[in-house]
Amino acid sequence: MTSHSDPAAKLPVPRADKQGLMRGPLRTITVLRALNVRNGSNVGDLAKATGISRPALYRILETLREAGYVSVDLRGQRYCLTILVRTLAEGFSDEDWVVQVARPVLRALQKKVLWPVDLGTFLNNAMWIRESTRHASPLTVDRGVVGVRFPMLRGATGICYLAFCPDAERELILSNLLRAQEPGDDPVDTPDSLNKLFNETRARGYGQRYGKPPLETGAISVPVLLDGQMLGCIALTFMAGVDDPAGIARQHLDVLNEAAQQIADGVRGLGIAPGNQAQHGDTNE
Repeated sequence: MTSHSDPAAKLPVPRADKQGLMRGPLRTITVLRALNVRNGSNVGDLAKATGISRPALYRILETLREAGYVSVDLRGQRYCLTILVRTLAEGFSDEDWVVQVARPVLRALQKKVLWPVDLGTFLNNAMWIRESTRHASPLTVDRGVVGVRFPMLRGATGICYLAFCPDAERELILSNLLRAQEPGDDPVDTPDSLNKLFNETRARGYGQRYGKPPLETGAISVPVLLDGQMLGCIALTFMAGVDDPAGIARQHLDVLNEAAQQIADGVRGLGIAPGNQAQHGDTNE
């Protein structure tokens, strides 16, 4: 999906037939289009972009949320498309490696570490949670995470991805982020700080989130690499009041890296490529 134009520009609501039978579905499509242009919008942004009233928008967004196509950040009241939207594309099917390889590896990993673990992959300038054990972990804080999209610089998985991906890929992603910034990607404006962050991440072997929203949790993330290419990242989320990233890494980094290697070996055995490298799409066109 392409994105980024002026979010305040009115997106036309297609005309309904005489009886108005199509009004609801067409409005829903209009909202999806608006979120595709500016993901992470609040209701005010969407009202300006679509011309749809706020009460109607709340109803549409709640329907999309219940169907799994939209997630909501309750703190900021911002709405984001989930990866389920991709299933609306003709012929789309989920990558085989996530189901066949990553899912059983993550399940086995969660039994060892107890904390919930996720697999995040890159798509269109953001990280998407593709698989999770949050439903099975007794230490889970948030169970509704699969399919959620995160800005690259707001979480452990995005920082990990950028730190360990090839230089050319990193430069392309950062260039796109600079031209289409989202809340949470503000550090892209300070390249020296970013380079320091990525160097530190590579030196310790994992990305981390700690002391940033959501404050009740922290996370560490390791890369899943196949022949120098990033397939994704495994993240472990923990309660911030229990430990810090360094403490969690001392306990669990080795098994996280083992799981990452198992996924890479499994993907090699399937003889398929996840294709994340092709999903950078300049979203500013």
